[in-house]
Amino acid sequence: MPVSQPRWRSPSFSAGWPAVFPPARQFQFPTERHFLMNKHITVFILSIGSLLAQAAAADPMSGDLTIAVGGFSSDRGQMIANLFREGDDVMQIDKAYLHAREAVSGNRAQLIFRNLKYGKYAVTVFHDENGNGALDHNFLHFPAEPLGFSNYFDLGMLSGLPSFEKLQFDFAPGAETISILVK
Repeated sequence: MPVSQPRWRSPSFSAGWPAVFPPARQFQFPTERHFLMNKHITVFILSIGSLLAQAAAADPMSGDLTIAVGGFSSDRGQMIANLFREGDDVMQIDKAYLHAREAVSGNRAQLIFRNLKYGKYAVTVFHDENGNGALDHNFLHFPAEPLGFSNYFDLGMLSGLPSFEKLQFDFAPGAETISILVK
């Protein structure tokens, strides 16, 4: 009586065994080539990440606004500039969007507001001759220290009080410097 082979040892099953489960590879320790390759990949990934971070940090909708001020009667004291955004009341100096101080030299001063978003702004400047950090007034409550305004506004009897609409200018690429004359 012939003995039959068990089902689990059929020739068709054993023939398909190596194709389904290839033999395991033997473990190899990393070579110097592997370390160099990993180093290059790491440097590449870090450089791409750095470029993306720089691109995100550089806001294309902002720039540096330079304010050049002239007409100072002396080099004493400092210039105080106040930057206002659209809708701000330029008569309230303490509510300005940004404040800056700069020493007066050669009857001129210049300052830079960095990373400022493009848009409509107004600037008021005064020469703080006594260095007290405030705009001084006389007994009639008129300013006792020289003033200057953006948009060539000249404070006088016929011009009325300054307002944002009278002082506003467009801060945009290519128009990043304004000049102001204090009187």
